[in-house]
Amino acid sequence: MKNNYFETTLGLIILIFASYAMFIFIQANKTYNKKETIELSAKFLKSGGIFIGNDVKLRGIKIGTVSNVSLDEEYLAKIDMLIDKKINLPRNSEISVQSDGILGNKYISILPGDESQSYLVNQDSFLIVNDFESIEDQVSKIIFLATQ
Repeated sequence: MKNNYFETTLGLIILIFASYAMFIFIQANKTYNKKETIELSAKFLKSGGIFIGNDVKLRGIKIGTVSNVSLDEEYLAKIDMLIDKKINLPRNSEISVQSDGILGNKYISILPGDESQSYLVNQDSFLIVNDFESIEDQVSKIIFLATQ
């Protein structure tokens, strides 16, 4: 039997790159441990297609994930999120549903408020909520403004 060191070396290199790619994939899609997070919630009139597992981003950087989507007693969309404990969000922070493009995935976007305010703690709710605006909503606003 002929030993072919080139094929063995090439196979080892491919195995190393595949392992590295799997590691990056797992890191990008990791779920947050309950000990490392605080749970916050927000109530929306329109949640815009948010699902469990969608990202929560602060200025475009992932800081958490959506842990639950449900209806409350007033039929508002209640979205619970697990946010990294290291992130201190002021009480007057704004929260909204955003999209990664026309056909992109939805995510929760947080715009931090004035830092002179106290910070949100575990089981708190966001007070300033901007509802999701679909493309149809935006087009109808443009048409309404154009007809005035």
